[in-house]
Amino acid sequence: MSKQIIAWDLSNLYKGIDDPKIAEDMKNIQILAKEFNSEVKGNLIDASLKPEQLNKWYIALEEISERMFYLSLFSGLIYSTTSLDDSVKNLKSKIEEFAVKIRETVIFFELELNLISEKKYQEFVNSAELSNYRHALEFNRLKKEHQLSEKEEQIILMKDLTGSGGFTKLYDEIQSGFMYEFEVDGKKKEMTGSELFAFMYHKDKDVRFRALQTFVSKYKENELIFTHIYNNVLKDWDLETKRKNYKKPISRRNFDNEISDKIVETLGDVTSDSNSIVERYYNLKKKVIDLDEFRMSDIYAPVGDVKKKYTYEEAIELVKEVNERFLPEFKDIIQKMYEIKHIDVTPRKGKTGGAFCSYGKQIQYPFVFVNFTGDIESVLTLAHELGHALHHYHIQQNQTFTNIGSSLAVAEIASVFNEILAFDYLMEQDLSKDEKIALLCNHIEGNFSTSHRQNAFYQFEKRVHELMKTKLPSTQDYKEIYVKEMEKMFGNSVSNIKEDYEIYCFVVSHFIHVPFYVYAYNMANLLVIALYQMYLEEKDEFKPKFVKLLSVGTSLTPEQMLAEIGVDLNDPTFWQKGINYLTSQIDKLEELLR
Repeated sequence: MSKQIIAWDLSNLYKGIDDPKIAEDMKNIQILAKEFNSEVKGNLIDASLKPEQLNKWYIALEEISERMFYLSLFSGLIYSTTSLDDSVKNLKSKIEEFAVKIRETVIFFELELNLISEKKYQEFVNSAELSNYRHALEFNRLKKEHQLSEKEEQIILMKDLTGSGGFTKLYDEIQSGFMYEFEVDGKKKEMTGSELFAFMYHKDKDVRFRALQTFVSKYKENELIFTHIYNNVLKDWDLETKRKNYKKPISRRNFDNEISDKIVETLGDVTSDSNSIVERYYNLKKKVIDLDEFRMSDIYAPVGDVKKKYTYEEAIELVKEVNERFLPEFKDIIQKMYEIKHIDVTPRKGKTGGAFCSYGKQIQYPFVFVNFTGDIESVLTLAHELGHALHHYHIQQNQTFTNIGSSLAVAEIASVFNEILAFDYLMEQDLSKDEKIALLCNHIEGNFSTSHRQNAFYQFEKRVHELMKTKLPSTQDYKEIYVKEMEKMFGNSVSNIKEDYEIYCFVVSHFIHVPFYVYAYNMANLLVIALYQMYLEEKDEFKPKFVKLLSVGTSLTPEQMLAEIGVDLNDPTFWQKGINYLTSQIDKLEELLR
């Protein structure tokens, strides 16, 4: 891979952290918020309020929210690539505090809307004038039993800055500053966590083992700090959950995702009941790569002769071609993002780990963040995040700002679908048997990572929050619960999980960034596998259905949008289709090996 730093261009947001437009926008947003508060507060409960007027107020609120969104977006994006820069940290902190003040000023809107009579609510929700905001009205009405007073909600917003938000920021700053010294071919090199983790895919088991030990060493050094951070963030979540009258900690996330506890539990049960296929696969892999002992450092070990490395340019061309075969307009969107530099590619000091996609409304083309290291996993990750970009692009073209989000339950639809498209494309190429085996193993492992591993994380979270009812978990508690869930997933296929991997519970930042986020990966993965089967059966007839799914945003619940194409999320047999597909891929692997 080239040493050239391939970074995104954020200039269509702001020219830089010193751009005077930042201060100008903050001033204008504050004026708009105060004017909105002055004009609207107290008038939503007026019995004579007409739908046309409420529609105008929704539009005014959207303008405030969207302008604020772009300030936060810019500070978050620039922080993700330069998190060690004090001036960037200061800007991010300043904008976070400003966002809280604006939110405090307009928070009355959704609270006051729930004070209107049922008759008035029905008039609004059934009016043609408010059709763009029908679902927002419905969802807000459901929030009624979980809403506190305006003053209490404002206090929560303020305390989060130095409470859960402050602890999460501390975690990010510590983690993003990790630099590792690692010996490669007899020479010691300094590298980021993403660069080091690439050695987990090395052919030499000793290199893999050293890479894992080196990677987790920083987390071991900071385990007491991370325990303290986890305890404060998770306890804060639980206390607020109870105060807001949710049944249990996960119910709060499920409510936000507009998905029922029952659906999430059904998904978790079906996945956990199929852990035996994970055990089956890794026992098979152990034989294929001829290891007497299979450790956690071996789970990413390459199978077959995997020599192919990709430049970023090769990877982006591959993803474009894959998308052109499905729908030419998808390729055009990706090409435009490439041209206007909306993709940040190169790992470097101060750049946080992982990958994500961020989006807005006025800026049509989303921003994609990856840590590209040239291996096939990086290519599939790029396809995944560009799938998110395609999803967000279509939402932005079809929805108002109020509806541009996506429930976590369906947030991975386009990303996982794009990964499968890329996988099938690669398998169709003129490959040797060893290369096909390698790709298939990578595909199976990727699905396990997205489904069964995330399900194990989900079970871990449930158990930790259950323990918090009686005590604050110790460092050892976190480790033990994590190890038990990993052991349930891998069965007898992996040894030394406790010794090698227990500290990894502090690597998974989703636990504190977005509590109970992780099941969404599994839900989307098994959901998309079923959708992909529909595509294979229906071919071109499926494509407009898929684009429609990508265009819904939050204008419908996940159940509603999927019911329109015949999917019942409450049916265990639906989720089992995904498990059956994964089982069939292992069968296919055994055939190739024979």
